[in-house]
Amino acid sequence: MKSSVRTLPQARTWRDIPHQVRPRAMSRGGRRRLWLTLGRTLGAVLVIGLLGGGIFVFTGVFRDKPQRIASAVNAVPLRPPVLRTDGVLDQAWLQRTLALPASATLMDIDLMQLRGRVLADPQVRTATLTRKFPDTLEVTIAERAPIALVNARIGNAAPRPLLVARDGVVYAGNGHDPRILQELPFLDGIKLVRSGDRFLPLAGMETVADLLATARNEAPHLYQEWRVVSLARLERDGEIEVRSGNVERIVFSTRSQDDFLRQLAQLDLLIDTTRARTDQPIQEINLAVGRMTDGRIQVPVTFDAPLDPAAVMPAPAPAISPTFFKTYRQTEREL
Repeated sequence: MKSSVRTLPQARTWRDIPHQVRPRAMSRGGRRRLWLTLGRTLGAVLVIGLLGGGIFVFTGVFRDKPQRIASAVNAVPLRPPVLRTDGVLDQAWLQRTLALPASATLMDIDLMQLRGRVLADPQVRTATLTRKFPDTLEVTIAERAPIALVNARIGNAAPRPLLVARDGVVYAGNGHDPRILQELPFLDGIKLVRSGDRFLPLAGMETVADLLATARNEAPHLYQEWRVVSLARLERDGEIEVRSGNVERIVFSTRSQDDFLRQLAQLDLLIDTTRARTDQPIQEINLAVGRMTDGRIQVPVTFDAPLDPAAVMPAPAPAISPTFFKTYRQTEREL
């Protein structure tokens, strides 16, 4: 018996149907976007290429620039250095100190070495050296100012006066007006210690400087009579002794530096009232041991010869001396 198998036709889809359709043309907007994209791409490539080329060119230029600058500067002779100072040192001092060769250029000099030469002078407190291209060296310094003198012997030479600054530095000094130096008092009761070619700074000079500055600014008629300032009792007793032209010895206390103005007020009043009662020279006024009596501070005054007790300790004058400085009234209220 034969079995018959019926074969069904294979199914077909729409893909099997031939299509006679032309591709759709690109619109105007699409073409514009395509060209913009291509332009951006080409522009980016061009920019990258230019940057790369510029970097290569400028790298070569800067690689050779230090040599070119050095060659150009070395061809320019150095001008005289420029000095800027807050003191009295001048251009001649600077040229002697730097001792630059005539053929030196700005790139030849060693700033650290030259700064060391400037600071080797104790009168110079700080120094800054700056190159100003193409041919100028600028030197800016801050100087020490003298507040007192000291006689010193160096080696076998005769003693000569040296200057003392507020920080205790002792130095020879250059360029100061001799008339100003003659007004400075000498120091006594100190010991100079030499270290190399210098003296070690003196201790306690800031306190002494405060006293001298207060007297010079507030009581110049007293300060101009001061001849010698002794530091012999400063460390042990906290006292400064002044030898003056009108008083042989004046003792100030340093327990409170703000007290110098009050002590100067007492000193001026004592000198005026004492001179009004006697012509006897005053041997000592000790402002460090005053005592309070009847609401006033009584200061011992010693004369060369014994006097009447009323003259030795005169009563405080009710009126202020006409020569007394302007701040006395305020000081008197604080007593």
